[in-house]
Amino acid sequence: MSFFDDDAEVTQVPAPAPRPRRRRNRSRLRIQRLVIALIALFVVVFLLALVIRSCQQNAKETTYRTYFSQVEQVLNDSTNKVGKPIAALLADPTRYGRAQLESTLNNLVTTQNEITTRTERITPPAKLKALHSILVQGQQVRLSGVEQVRTGLLAALSGKHLHATARNLAELSGYFTGPAVYYNELYRSQAQKIMSGDGVSNVSVPAATFFTAGNVFSSTALANALATISRSTKLVGVHGVALAGVAIKSNNKTVTLTTSGSNTFKASVNTVIEVSVQNQGKATETNVPVKITWTPPGNGTPQNFTGTIPSIAPGATATANVSGLSNISQSAFTKPSQLKVEVGPVPGERVLRNNSATYTIIPVL
Repeated sequence: MSFFDDDAEVTQVPAPAPRPRRRRNRSRLRIQRLVIALIALFVVVFLLALVIRSCQQNAKETTYRTYFSQVEQVLNDSTNKVGKPIAALLADPTRYGRAQLESTLNNLVTTQNEITTRTERITPPAKLKALHSILVQGQQVRLSGVEQVRTGLLAALSGKHLHATARNLAELSGYFTGPAVYYNELYRSQAQKIMSGDGVSNVSVPAATFFTAGNVFSSTALANALATISRSTKLVGVHGVALAGVAIKSNNKTVTLTTSGSNTFKASVNTVIEVSVQNQGKATETNVPVKITWTPPGNGTPQNFTGTIPSIAPGATATANVSGLSNISQSAFTKPSQLKVEVGPVPGERVLRNNSATYTIIPVL
């Protein structure tokens, strides 16, 4: 062995072995990561559930809010576009002319009909579907009331049976106030309970305040209002008839009577008094009454005979043939007696001085 060999022989020190990984640390890390992932997943699911629930709640509230907005519009339109104009009309029917009144009443019926149809087409939330029928029925009742008001006011234009018409109109009050009360007492309270049970508390249910009628539907107020119709030339125009002439037809002869002097005629069993009546107004007159009073000689007991002219157009003349002057006693012949003829008056007529005349007649054999 050489010197160099001794130096070459070096003792080999073995390297330290690598420390083995701990399985426990790796498992713990995995568990920690899993827990974190689960917590994150829970948070995501929880937040997602909150978002979905919030969206559902918002959608629910939007559905109720949209529906009640439509309901409120119906109630407001029925109040402002129909109820208040009707109250004003009933309080003062003479604010319009005849054509305007008819047009206004027709428009009110059309408007309420549109409101009723619109109400029927509203789609309510599912839980309010059955309750919605109360609102629909209320508008249908109100439509019927508006139609009957139109009929009553147009009937009043004839100037006849005004007190009966006033009573009929007064009975229509319930058609206007009833649906509003029914809505507030049944529909509104129930709708609030249903909506609260559905978890919605920040949406309000509108109240029905149809219109403040005051005493507009009282029979006395209506009678006073309708009485003004016959005095309104705007509504009923100028009304008036006049006695245009009187003749006695007997034995195929006609004697035209005059108020000056005596009028002699040959009496018979078929004697007829022909009364001519002229319509001097601007409206057609119907069922124009004719009354004849014959007073025998010596101020005997008067006898009355009546007739009717069915219709007279403005400016036209029509006649009524009135019988009854056939049974003249023998003591009345060749003696002067009085024959008074009266026509009208027609509703709304103010001037009556040309409605009658008295004639002196002498019946002969």
